[in-house]
This record gives sequence, C-alpha cells and structure tokens, in this order.
Amino acid sequence: MFRADVTYDNVFLLFLDASGYSSIVGRNPRDRAAYAFDLLRTRVTARVLGVAERHGCARAELWSWRGDGGFLIVHDDDESVARDVVLEAARTILMEDLPRLREELDKAEFRGGLHVRIAVHKGPIRVPVERENGSIHSPDVNFGAHLEEVAPADRLVVSGGVYRVSGPFAELFERVGDFEGHEVYLMRSADDAEDGRRVWLRTAGLAGAVGVHAYPQRPSQRDKARLVETAAGEVVDLGTALNTCASLLVTTERPAVYRDAVLGFLRRGGTYRCVLLDPSSEVVALLTTLRGEDLAAKIDGSLAKFARFKERHGPSADRLEVYRTVAFTGMAALCSDPGTSRGLILYSPYLLGAHPTGFTVDRADMPHYLAGPEAGRLHQTLSDVVAHVTAPERLERVL
Repeated sequence: MFRADVTYDNVFLLFLDASGYSSIVGRNPRDRAAYAFDLLRTRVTARVLGVAERHGCARAELWSWRGDGGFLIVHDDDESVARDVVLEAARTILMEDLPRLREELDKAEFRGGLHVRIAVHKGPIRVPVERENGSIHSPDVNFGAHLEEVAPADRLVVSGGVYRVSGPFAELFERVGDFEGHEVYLMRSADDAEDGRRVWLRTAGLAGAVGVHAYPQRPSQRDKARLVETAAGEVVDLGTALNTCASLLVTTERPAVYRDAVLGFLRRGGTYRCVLLDPSSEVVALLTTLRGEDLAAKIDGSLAKFARFKERHGPSADRLEVYRTVAFTGMAALCSDPGTSRGLILYSPYLLGAHPTGFTVDRADMPHYLAGPEAGRLHQTLSDVVAHVTAPERLERVL
C-alpha cells in the first residue's frame, strides 16, 4: 500500500464517474440508485485491484469514492507495470464489467441507462499524513478530475503524459485535442464508428471555451424574476421593443411573479433601466422588413404599458426608467448589476430570417445564455457592449 508522507513519481490516476447521475437518482428509488452506485464501486475496485495483483503491481488503492464516482491510484517502481494495470483495467471495465453490470441492474428493475466517464492521468503524488476525506493536494489530481468531467460517456480518455508511455496500448488511441494545457487522447471503441475527434468536440468543445449556461428558448418569467432578485443596485433590460417585459409588468394574470420581483427590487432602492429602440430610427425600419411586423407600433405599445405600470404603482415605480436609443446591439439582454464584479447577464443574440421567405424565429424561441464573471473575456465583452449602448449620450429618456 501507499505510505504516508512519501512522494511517489509516475503515479497513474484513474478517475471514474457515473454519467447522468441526477437522471438516475430521479428515476429510481433512493435505495435502488444507491445499490447501483455501490455495485459500480465494487466492480471497478475489484477489477483494478485484481489486474494489479495479476501483474504483480506494488501499489493499487481506491483512494476516494463519493456517491457515484471516485479515483484510484496505481504505482510500481516499474512504470510500465502500473501503466498496464490502469489501461487494461479501464478498457476491461468498459468492455466487460459495464455491460454485465447493466444486465444485473435490468434484472433488478433499475430505470435508466448506467454510463460512465473514465480518465487516466499520471504524475508525482505525495501521500498526506492525514488521510481523512480522501484528500491528495496535487495539480495532477485536479487536472485528472477535470479531464474526467469532460470525458465522453462510456469512453476512456487519457492525457498526453499517459499516451507517451502507453507502449503496446498506443495503437488503441487517437489524438482528439487539447485540454487545460495537455494533449488529450481517446481510446477507440470497437462498436462505435463515429470519429473520436467528433465525439470529443461534442463533449468538451473547442479549446479556450468558457462557462455559460445555455437555454433553447427564453427562460420563464419565474426564472427571470430570480435574476432580478439577485440585483443589489441596478437592472438593465435591453432589447428592441421589450414587449415581454412591459406586458409582464401590467399583466392581469396571477401570480404576477415578474412584476412582484421588479416591484420588490424597486422598493429596495434599486434602479430598473429599460432601453428599447427609437421607433423612428433606421434600424427599426430595417428590422420591420426583416421580421415582417410593425415594430414601431410594438415599441409604442410597450411605452404605453410602461407608463401604465408607473401610474398604477406611483412612488414605488419612480426608479423604473425607460429610454430609447438608435444604437442596435443585435441582442437582447437582462443584466443584474452590470459593470460590477458580480454582474450577471442573460442575453440572446437575434436570429434574423429574411422576410418574405417565410422563415422567422420568434423571439421567445431564440437561444438564451447566462454569463457571469466566471466567463472571463466573454463576460467582459458583453459588459462593454451593454455599457456602450446605455451610455447617457446615446440614450433619450422617455419615462
């Protein structure tokens, strides 16, 4: 076994996690889901330790397992021995153990398919003196965990460091890209004719990606209300006509979730700035042609609704400000505290079809994205666009 307070070079790290955990838990009784994950842990551990014993590997251990996945560490003074153990075990888990486990779970009336992601990386590991919670503080452990998170389901992905010493296993892998500064290789699947590079791109995306949350259509008023409720000082609502926002503020339907959220924000001292297009601008005339709708009339209708909202709620609505502009961003955006380090931006680029071809995409059916500071440069670009369009010299206040 591994000894505490000792540094081992060329330790192979095998990370495995069940793909679709939330779906499995949601479709099965708690005890049945736990049974499936316990079986997965038992079979994975038995496979790795069994292969290690057969190869005479000095050290192999399940270091951590939490719920639906974990990682094992394997080491031998002969690096090729540890390599053979990890790659043979990982391949056998996918080709033999996982199919058998699925058969057993089917007999136990388990609902939903069990799929796994497996990643292998290698690096030096110093085993801590205190081993509670299965913690090893190592950049290689962190990278291996990240690599497993983007691994395609039911496929084995390895880092360039592992591939370069893969020896007889090398022909089983193909280079599919880069991830966090490492080359990435995917093991070919005998029953999958799809190009591994395509599989990797579908799962991990292109290099340099940042994190955003994507939605196939406009989020519900309840979800948008949650965004407004996060704001501490300012909300900016930017669009062409803001018809949806204006309608939600004067709706007679109950519950009026979005209106209540806006009123609550205004009463807390927040400022809600609505920015829509000037109905007399050239861009409105162009969009009217492209969309095949009377956009100027739609904007006028929104202004009337905003006025009705302010009249109905009196002083509580004083900090709702409505502006028009001739600047066109090509997107709609709802921003919570824009320009701050905590700002959130829900945005939707306009998908424009050329009228009168008959092809149009309704605004509610356009994809929406939520970006926070974690999105780095993307978030900064969006913030800059919003700041540019809402600069005082580009706005005319109308309410």
